[in-house]
Amino acid sequence: MSVHSLRSRRSPGRRRRFRPLIVVAALVGTVVGLGWVALHSSLFAVRTVTVEGTSRLSAGQVLAVARVVRGGSLFGLDPTAVERRVARLPAVAHVEVRRRWPHGVNIRVVERTAVGAVASAGEFVLLDATGVAFDHAQVAPPGLVTVQLGAAVPGPGDSDARAAMQVLGSLPLGVRHRVLAVHAPSPLEVSLDLRDGRSVLWGSAAQSATKAAVLQTLLHRRAQVYDVSTPSIVVTR
Repeated sequence: MSVHSLRSRRSPGRRRRFRPLIVVAALVGTVVGLGWVALHSSLFAVRTVTVEGTSRLSAGQVLAVARVVRGGSLFGLDPTAVERRVARLPAVAHVEVRRRWPHGVNIRVVERTAVGAVASAGEFVLLDATGVAFDHAQVAPPGLVTVQLGAAVPGPGDSDARAAMQVLGSLPLGVRHRVLAVHAPSPLEVSLDLRDGRSVLWGSAAQSATKAAVLQTLLHRRAQVYDVSTPSIVVTR
């Protein structure tokens, strides 16, 4: 057999062996090309950033901390990182960031709602239902419960605020509406002033559901002070 015949017989086999490599190389090249287009071309560049759900905050405040680059790639955007930055704003309770293809980013904010007001240095610090201090006001907004703590918030009084709001949140709605003020000089010494002049000694926020049920029943009894700090042994006077 001639050398030419051997080469002719080997060539188809070699081509068959190299064909998968050629296909893989072509696919890799395509993926790389598409990746370059996604990251560097203007086809998916960020052009608009919208903010929804703000009233206490301005859209500008949210955009300043979000740091979404207009003209940057929508593929390269990290929504989770943007959410973390926006969530650092004290007034933000929840935030969700979504891409709006092909050129938009939407930032949806849920702001904290004021439930309590703490008097502090001639103004009021506003607390949400979890006890987070998130804003200030020159005058306490109407309808808020007055809260007195053992220390300033935000700061050393944070645990006092959390206990106070946990107790307030455990009350049935009908009882909660009777509360004028919550005192929490420490997380273990929570008490309530009712709008009719009566008071409730609550103690810590432990067993709050049980204490709330006991108090709802006790309020039908005539008394000035209701002590539910040990709900198995209540005292009225």
